[in-house]
Amino acid sequence: MVSNHKRRGEAQSAPSLHLRDMPIEHLYVRYQRIARNLPRRIRWLALVFAPTSTSFTVFTAGLLNVAGALMITAGIGQVTSGERTPGSAIWLLIFAFLAESLGYWVKERQELILTIAVRQLTYRRFRDIFSRSSHPPEAHGHVLTYPGQISQFAFVVDFAVSTVQIIAFLAASLALYGASGAIAALLITGLVFVSVRLINLVGRLWEQYVALEGERRQWIQRVANAMPRGQSIPSWGTALDKIASIRNTEEQLLHRRVPLQVLNGFLERGALTAVLAVVAVLGAWFWPSAHFGVGIILAARYLYAAVQNNIVNYRVIRLAVPMMRELDKLESSPNCTVKQQDWVGQPSNSREVLAATSERAEALRTSATTPDSAFVPRNPEVSHSVLSAWRASASPHQVSRFTSLALDMGLTEDVIGRFWQDATTLSSGERHRAAVAIVLADKPDWLILDDTFAALDPVAREVVAEKILECVPTCTLLASSEEYVPSAFTPGNDARVDPLELQAHSPGAAKEVDAGSTDVSEGQDLPDPEPKRATFRRSALLLFGPHLVWITCGALLLSGSEVAFALTIAHSDGLSAQVAEVSAACALAAIVGSVMFFGPLYWAPIARLSDLHDRVIRRLDRFATPRTSGAVMGRMGEDFSDLQMSVPSALGSVFMVILQTFMLIGGAVAGAPLFMIVVLAVAPLAMLAMRQGSKWILPASTTAANRRGDFIGVAGAQAGLHAAPVSAGLRRAGEEAYAHSEAAYVSSSIQLANAYALRTGLIQSLVLSLNVSAVVLALMVEGSNSVVAPAVVIYFAVTLSSGIQSTVETLQQVGVVSLTAERVRMLEEYRADRSYPPVRSADLALLESALDSGCSMVALIGPTGAGKSVMLDALYRRYPQGEVVIVPDIDPFASEASNSSGLMLARSVLREGAARLVLLDETLKALTPSEERAELESMACAIEGSDKQVVIVLHSRSNLDCFKEVVNLDA
Repeated sequence: MVSNHKRRGEAQSAPSLHLRDMPIEHLYVRYQRIARNLPRRIRWLALVFAPTSTSFTVFTAGLLNVAGALMITAGIGQVTSGERTPGSAIWLLIFAFLAESLGYWVKERQELILTIAVRQLTYRRFRDIFSRSSHPPEAHGHVLTYPGQISQFAFVVDFAVSTVQIIAFLAASLALYGASGAIAALLITGLVFVSVRLINLVGRLWEQYVALEGERRQWIQRVANAMPRGQSIPSWGTALDKIASIRNTEEQLLHRRVPLQVLNGFLERGALTAVLAVVAVLGAWFWPSAHFGVGIILAARYLYAAVQNNIVNYRVIRLAVPMMRELDKLESSPNCTVKQQDWVGQPSNSREVLAATSERAEALRTSATTPDSAFVPRNPEVSHSVLSAWRASASPHQVSRFTSLALDMGLTEDVIGRFWQDATTLSSGERHRAAVAIVLADKPDWLILDDTFAALDPVAREVVAEKILECVPTCTLLASSEEYVPSAFTPGNDARVDPLELQAHSPGAAKEVDAGSTDVSEGQDLPDPEPKRATFRRSALLLFGPHLVWITCGALLLSGSEVAFALTIAHSDGLSAQVAEVSAACALAAIVGSVMFFGPLYWAPIARLSDLHDRVIRRLDRFATPRTSGAVMGRMGEDFSDLQMSVPSALGSVFMVILQTFMLIGGAVAGAPLFMIVVLAVAPLAMLAMRQGSKWILPASTTAANRRGDFIGVAGAQAGLHAAPVSAGLRRAGEEAYAHSEAAYVSSSIQLANAYALRTGLIQSLVLSLNVSAVVLALMVEGSNSVVAPAVVIYFAVTLSSGIQSTVETLQQVGVVSLTAERVRMLEEYRADRSYPPVRSADLALLESALDSGCSMVALIGPTGAGKSVMLDALYRRYPQGEVVIVPDIDPFASEASNSSGLMLARSVLREGAARLVLLDETLKALTPSEERAELESMACAIEGSDKQVVIVLHSRSNLDCFKEVVNLDA
C-alpha cells in the first residue's frame, strides 16, 4: 500500500522547496510542462531547458572561453609570422587570456549547478513513480543509482559548446597551417571514430555494471535496515554472500573493461603527441618544406581538447541514455489495472473483514490510498525523518490525540518516548499499536488494517479493536486467521473489554534488568573522517600498493614525450630526418608510457578494493543501523563506486601533472630567464590557493556527503512505502521530510559548487597573471635574443599555466577523494555502541530453566509489550555465535517478499541448520489455528532425535497443548 504523493489536485498544497539558489519545486513543475510540449524524440532536453538561465549561462560562458582560445591561437600565429607589432600582439593576447579565464570560471560553477538540478529532477521523477499504486521491484534499486548517472546529461550543453569549438579550430587549423593542419585534422578525426567505437563497447559493460551496482546497493540497504537483529537471523550469511557475489560479478566486468580504459587513456593523454609526431614524420618524408611549428601544436591541442571533451560528454550522455529510457518506461506504466480499480472501493458496511489472500485484500495492499483513508501494513516500518516531520508539523491537538490513543491502547509513556526517538526499538505489538494511533490521530474516514491484530495478545486485540471502531466510521481488516479477528468485528457481538483490564494486563517496568542492557537509544550517526588521515599517500597505497612504481615511470614517459616533441619542433627550421627520428621516438614513448601508466592505474585497484569491500561488508553488523542505512549505503554505494571509477584517475593525474609542470618550467625559463621570477612568485601563491581552497572545499565536501546520506535515507524510505503506515498526516510528513532533506542536500551541494568556484577564481587569477607575464617578458624584454623563440615561450607558459591549474585542481581533488577513501576505509575500524532494551532477569531465568529441563519445544506467551522479543534477543546474546538463531515472521533477506518467508526459513533451519537453539519470533502468526497445529507437529518431528531446541513466541492460544513447557510472562 502506498500513498499518492503527487496528485493534480494536490499540486498547490505540496510543500515548495525555496532555496537561495534553486527553487526545485517550481523547477519540476516547469520541467513537466516543457516535457509535455516537446516532441518525444527530444523530450529529454526538458531536463536542461527547465533550468533555462543556468543552461544559457553555461552556453554563453563556454562561447566566451572558445573565443578567448581562438584569439590566443591567432595571436601566437601572428607572433610567429611577425604580422603584428609586439605592442598590439600583447594587448590581443592579454584580452584573449582574460576572456578564456573568465569564461572558464563562470562555466564551471554553473555547470555544477546544472548537474545538481538534473539530479534532483530525476529524484523527483522517481518520487512520483513511487507514489503510484504499483511499480516494479527493480525501481527500488534504480533510485539508488540512476539520478547520479542521469545528472551527467547536463553536459549536453557543454557538448554544444565543444561542437562550436571543434568547428572553429578546424577552420583555424586549415586556414593557418594548410596541408599540415589538414593532415592533423584528418588523423584527429580517425581518433574520434576510434573513441566513439570504444565508448559503445564500454557502454555495454557500463549498463551491466550499473544494474549490478543498483542491486548491490539495495542489498546493503536491506542489511542495514535489518539491524540490530540482522546478524542473528539465519539468512544473514546468505545476504552477505549475495552482496559478495554481486561484487565478484562486478569485478569480472571491471577486468574486461581495463584494456578499453588503457586505450581510452592513450587517446586522452598520449594520442595527440603521437598523431602530431606522425604528421611530422610524414611531412619530413613527403613535404619537407611544409610549415610546421609550435602554433600548429597549440591549435591541435585546442582542437583535440574540444574533441576529447565532446567524447567525454558523449560517453557520459551515452551511458545515461539507457537509464533515461528505463525511467521513461517506469513513468509511462499504468497506475493500476482496471481489475484493481474495481476492488479498491470503500465498503458500504462500517466493518469489513477479508481473508488476507483474497483478491480485494491484495488490491487494497497495492493501491494508492485516498486522501480521507489510512492504511497500516503488516509489520509497519516508520522512518525517523518522517516521524520527526509529522511531530513538527502536527498541531498540539493531533500530538495530544496520538498520545491519548496510544495510552488507551496500552502503550506506556516510556514506549511513546522511544517511538519518537527510534521506532525500531519497539516490539512488534508496540509498533503496530503506535502505527494505528498515529494514523487515527489524523481522523481518517476509512482505515485499512493488514493483519494488525496478529501481533497482539487477545486482551490487547479487543481493546485496540474497540478503540479503532470508536474513532473511524469504516474499517477494513485483512486477516490471515479467524483467531486474530477481534469480537468487535464479528456481527452481532456486543462484548466489550474494559480498558482497565488492559492496563492491569500490561507488564510493568523492568525492575531487575539484565546486566548487559543499556539505554535503548540508537541515535549514533556515522562519524566523519579526520582530514589529517585523508592523505594522498594513504589513498595511493590503498588503491595501488607496489604498482605505484610502474605508474610513475609511465607518467614520466608520457609527460617527457610531449615536452621533448615541442622542443624539437621549436628548434627546427624545417621537417628534417632528425626531426622525424625524434618525433618517432616521442610517439613510441607516448604509446609505451600509456600502457605503463593506465594499465596498473585501472587494473591494480580492482582486487584491492574488492578485498576492502569484503572486509567492510563482513562487519556491517558492527556499525550499521536503520537510522544510518542511508549513510552506509552512500559510503558503500556512491563513495565506493567513486573509489573504483573516479579516484584512481584523479590520483594518477597527480603524478602526470607534477612531472609535466617541472618539465614545462624548465622549457619556459630556458626561453625567458626572467620568467623564473614569475614562476617563483606564482608557485607559493598556487600553494596558498590550494590551501585556501582546501579550507573551503573539504568541509563543504563532508557536509554534502552527510546530507546525501540523509536524503538517500528518505528517498529509500519513500521507495519502500508499501511497508509504512499511510494517512493524510503521514503523507504530508513524508513530503515535508523529503523537501527538508532535499533542501539540505541541494543547499550543501551548491555550497560545494561555490567553494569550487572560489578556488577556481583564485587559480584563474594566477593563470591570467602567469600568461600575461609570459607574453610581456617574451615579446618586450627577451625578444629575439632568447635561446627559445618567443612563440615557444608563450606556448610553454600557456601549457604551464594549464599545468599549474591542473596541479592545484588535482591536488585539491585528491583531498576530496582522499576523504571519500577515508569515509569507506574507516568503516573497517568503526564500531557503533549497541544498546539493548531492559529485560526482566526473573522472566529470563524462567525461560532458561525450561530449556535446561531438556524440553525440545517451549512456548513463550504473554501480553503485548511484555518483552517477548527482547527476551529472545537477550537469550541470543548469552550463547556462543552459531549455536542460536532468531527467525522473525518475515525474512528481511528473502529473495522475494512474502508473508510466509519467515516460516520457510524456519523449516529450512530446523531441517538443515547447524544451530542448536532456534528462536521463532511470531513466525507462525500468519497461520490459521489448524495450520499452526500441523506446523508445530511437523517441527516436533523435524527435531526429534536431535539436540535441537525451539522457543516459539505465540499470540495464538489455540495450540498450547502441543508444548510440554509454556513460559507465561503474565504469570
